[in-house]
Amino acid sequence: MYKDELEMLIKFLGEDLLKEENQKKLQELVLSKIKRKEDFQSTNELLKTLESYELRNFLYSKLLESYFSIFNIIYEKEILKYGDENYKVSIDNDTFESLVELLDESDINGEILFYLLSDDLKKRVEIIQQLISGRSKKEWNEEELKSFVKNLKPLTTKFLELLIEKGKLKSEEIMETLELKNKKSVSALVSAIIRNAPNDKEKLIFKDNEYICINEKYRNKIFEIMNKSKK
Repeated sequence: MYKDELEMLIKFLGEDLLKEENQKKLQELVLSKIKRKEDFQSTNELLKTLESYELRNFLYSKLLESYFSIFNIIYEKEILKYGDENYKVSIDNDTFESLVELLDESDINGEILFYLLSDDLKKRVEIIQQLISGRSKKEWNEEELKSFVKNLKPLTTKFLELLIEKGKLKSEEIMETLELKNKKSVSALVSAIIRNAPNDKEKLIFKDNEYICINEKYRNKIFEIMNKSKK
C-alpha cells in the first residue's frame, strides 16, 4: 500500500523529493507509517529500480530510519545509536531484506538488534547466548494464559490491558494513564507480571531501552482472553 503511494510521489516529484519541504511530506505521508514486514519489502524492491543514485540513496536511508525506529534505535547517516552507545554501520539492500525478516521474531528487541549489528565481538556473543537461553523457554498455551490473567489483581490487570492496547509505553505514560505516584509503582506492576508467571515460560512483557513492551507473540491471545472474561 505505502509502496504505491511512494511510487506516485516519485513519479510526480522525482528528485524534488530531496527538497526539505517535500521531505517532511514524504515522512508524514509514507515513511512514518511503514511498520509491516510486507511494506518494508515492497518499498525496498521499489527503491532498487530507481535510476537516480542520489534519490535512491536518500529514500533508502529514510527507509532504514523507519525500520530501526520500530526498535527504538536511531539511524542517521550510517550511524546507529541506542541509548548512549553508537557505531558506524553499512547496510546494503540484501542485508536489509534479512533484517526485515526479524520483524517476525518476538525475541528480537532494540538491545539485541543493536548489539547483533555491532563490531564488538564480545557483545555479539553475549547477545547470541541470551537468544539461545530465551529459546529454551516454553511457550504459553491458552489455558495457562487464562489462569495467569485470572490471578492478576485489578491494577495489574489494567496495566496489562494498557500494554495490550498500546504495544509499548514509557514509564511516564503508564504513570499518567493509571494515575500512579512514581516510577516505583510502575516497577511494582512489572514485577507483579513477572512474579505471577512461571520461570520456565516465555516473557509476556520486557524492557526495551525506555519502553516497557508486550510480547507481540501473545498480544492478540491475551486481548481475546481479557475480552471474554468481561462478558
